[in-house]
Amino acid sequence: MAQSAIGKNDNATISKLIPFITTVLLYFSLIEHTDRSSTPSTVLKCMPIFSLLFFVMLTTSKNAATKQYQQRIMYGLLFSSVGDFLLNYDLFEAGMGAFGIAQVFYISAFGMKPLKLWIGVTLYLLGVMAIAVFFGNLNSIIKVCLPFYAILLLTMCWRSLARIEGSHNYSRLVCGIASILFVISDGIIAFDKFFTPIQAAQTYIMVTYYLAQVGITLSVNDVQLNEPTGSIKPTERRNKRTGTKSY
Repeated sequence: MAQSAIGKNDNATISKLIPFITTVLLYFSLIEHTDRSSTPSTVLKCMPIFSLLFFVMLTTSKNAATKQYQQRIMYGLLFSSVGDFLLNYDLFEAGMGAFGIAQVFYISAFGMKPLKLWIGVTLYLLGVMAIAVFFGNLNSIIKVCLPFYAILLLTMCWRSLARIEGSHNYSRLVCGIASILFVISDGIIAFDKFFTPIQAAQTYIMVTYYLAQVGITLSVNDVQLNEPTGSIKPTERRNKRTGTKSY
């Protein structure tokens, strides 16, 4: 019966992903035939994220904490779509601000437990080294905004990765990989824009970006998202309820 329920959940997830898969295929098939900063290109770019918004809206839960998690992921996707819109019209600073808000919602969803500080420190050090490469090429506004956004992005990645440390949860693993892809996507944007042009950069950016967003979105199906990684074992939980000590 349990395997049957899992199978039904997997089928439901695949069904709800059909709009995302369809719109991503449409984007890569038609985007070259549209002009940047035009309505058609903007619609094509934003449609996959809108489809993920509907995915979250169609994912129901009776648990209050789970609903809160799903809501924060949904707001993250919403502000991501705003960021996509702004970036498509070359409003880079405003777009970065919208994505910064999206990262705040993702961080809020992932939480700060378990801490796993070493992951954050490692990511921040790598971020400092990366930004140092092209920092001299930034204008005065970007010199302030980009490091601040990088902190939010890397914090999001840290909190996502911390949740899978020592966990066998598939949803958390996918979400962790997705957070790394998000960093890679934004990293390609930064290096292409501020350091040296990268051939086929837009393709690499959007492939990693869409994979990142769908990976994060799928975390709303995490049945253990209310339990911190490394939570107490079932026997310890049972002993705690009965008042029995473990030796």
